[in-house]
Amino acid sequence: MLNTHATPEASDESFCTPSAQIILSGLAERFSGIPVLALGQTALWDEPTKASLRYLLDRITPQTEMVVAAHNTDYFAKLPGHPSSAGESDYAVVPHDDAKTRGLWSAAGEMSAFFGSEDVPARHEIEKRGGVSLGKVLSFVENEDALLSALTAAWGWTGIIYTRWDKKIAADVPLSEILPTLKAQIESSLAHSATLLKSPARAENANRLGETIAAWIDAFAAKHPSASLTDLYGDLLPRFYALLLGDEPTNLSVSSTVELLRFNNETACLPRFAFVDLFLNPATRKPALNAYNFAVGGSGAYTLDSFGEGALPFDVVIPGRGRGTLAITPDGTVSVLFSPEPLIVCPPGRSCAPSSVSDLARLLEAELGPDITLVGKAVALLPMLAAEYIFAFHEGASSYSDRTATMLAEMRRRNLPVPMAHPILRVQYATWDAIAAVPVAPGDIADALNLPPYLQQTLGRASIGFEDFALCWRRAVTFAERDLGTLRELRSPRDLLSYLAEEQGENWEEKSRQYESARMVLLTIKDKAQAIQGRIYTLYDQVRRLKTEAMRIEREKGDDFRARIQPLRERLASTKDPGETELLESEIESLRAERVMLFDVEIETRRGSVRYALATVRDLKQSRLALERSNEAASARETLRRIESEAETAKAELVANSLRTLHALPHTNYRPSSWLFPLVDPSGAWFARLTKTTELRWEEL
Repeated sequence: MLNTHATPEASDESFCTPSAQIILSGLAERFSGIPVLALGQTALWDEPTKASLRYLLDRITPQTEMVVAAHNTDYFAKLPGHPSSAGESDYAVVPHDDAKTRGLWSAAGEMSAFFGSEDVPARHEIEKRGGVSLGKVLSFVENEDALLSALTAAWGWTGIIYTRWDKKIAADVPLSEILPTLKAQIESSLAHSATLLKSPARAENANRLGETIAAWIDAFAAKHPSASLTDLYGDLLPRFYALLLGDEPTNLSVSSTVELLRFNNETACLPRFAFVDLFLNPATRKPALNAYNFAVGGSGAYTLDSFGEGALPFDVVIPGRGRGTLAITPDGTVSVLFSPEPLIVCPPGRSCAPSSVSDLARLLEAELGPDITLVGKAVALLPMLAAEYIFAFHEGASSYSDRTATMLAEMRRRNLPVPMAHPILRVQYATWDAIAAVPVAPGDIADALNLPPYLQQTLGRASIGFEDFALCWRRAVTFAERDLGTLRELRSPRDLLSYLAEEQGENWEEKSRQYESARMVLLTIKDKAQAIQGRIYTLYDQVRRLKTEAMRIEREKGDDFRARIQPLRERLASTKDPGETELLESEIESLRAERVMLFDVEIETRRGSVRYALATVRDLKQSRLALERSNEAASARETLRRIESEAETAKAELVANSLRTLHALPHTNYRPSSWLFPLVDPSGAWFARLTKTTELRWEEL
């Protein structure tokens, strides 16, 4: 079905890069007899692409052994809140996004389609880097989670999760239980990938590759009914190596972390466990623990106090039971910290707390048997295996390696006897540059690749040829960064609508017209409302003037009373002459009548005018509110809010796609799925170019 991989001919002196020649020649000299370890959690992603390294080793230092191992001591992925599959299966395939599956981490069961990536355009990035208001996006949405899931989904990526209430490490996953879900995931990923190949012949080849992989899996499952998922990966890894190399790989063995780190009396003397001794020896335990906590601080990994009293940076993996933190408390209690109850292997007062690796092996084997595994947490794993192996990691893999180096440097600074740790061999690919090597036969479709939506947006085209993609993929990343800057500056709805109309055409031109029409309706209503408000302000001015006049007249009335009435009343009170009394009373009454006309009428006239003005204000306010709350105004405002939300949603989608391009292309360039090469190019030319252009470097620990 597949042609033999087109590896460079033996006579070709340029079969590798200068860095590969120098590094691997140096490996033979500096680390003769030290095997290279390729450790990964699945056989369905980038691990088998290290067949390129095996090829280079065969050319430069063929005696170097290579161990490909499944990292199977982590818990299989779970997703809190995900419903159980109701007995149909204990496993489910889920996408990854920043909403419904936020926080999902799936490694042993992850897979990406062609151009797919695990990179999620996170909500905080969409808002910060793209200037998007997610509040506005969600303002007209009934199902917010569904929209956010679609908006932030990692394109082309799926992961398998375990849906039951309990936890299960990858090594304990029975193949028979996960098989239907795994096969459905593989079939979907490869079928999705085939749709991106324009040529019917290439798509048919992709489908045949899917059938081949399915046949491998079915045959293994039929032959090994009690096998685990790890066992299947152990069978698939060398098959993918052979598929890429065109022949059975030499000096290649298969293992797993359960096997590599099996811990008992027989294996405790191996150099890989010497690092553990630093945390058991009373003379070095405290500074070693401090160095570990110093290294993981701020990294997202837990410091040891998070696991419980006496926690050490190692987990004990018990077959069928799971993994728990090894802990030694000051009273000598040794336990494996399972939830909810710890497993006590040395109770207090028994004087069996270990002070060396050999002591620990005797204790754990006596209590738990010879088949347990002792695996380092986070930054403690690499120093264990680096004592006997040279890790081969792709660029971007093993994000804790720098923290491991920090821990070891801190230990050395404290003069601890740190065991030998071989450097990491970093493998750097030019995957998307190398795709230019895919041969295109005369008469074949030139634009051979159907681009996924996020790349269609960035590159402005629906399809592209192999050579063109190799030439422009880096520019696509630059374009995505540029587009994010442009979108971030579109702050007003009108600017955004103009941009969308220019970029996406008639639909947004019509929405822009609707928006402007609604805006003009509101502006007209606003003008009318402002005119009414102007009259209200005039009336309020009139009220203030009238009240001021009324108060002035009241003061004048008081002054007049004191000047004319009060003296008469004082005379009236003091006189005893009836005639004078009558005369004074008559004069006071005359003045009172005069004052009514002179003052009271004027005051009441102004107060009446105030009441009338305020009543008019109330009527005008009602008219203004009726205008502002009219059906016409409400409809116009609804139109504005709806179109603004739709435009902001479109902007968010543009931003999300730019983020996908920005993250996915560099990521997949460094960590391509191995099966992509024969799927796209059965001639093997793509993988041959990848191998020829592979760069290597040392990363010291």
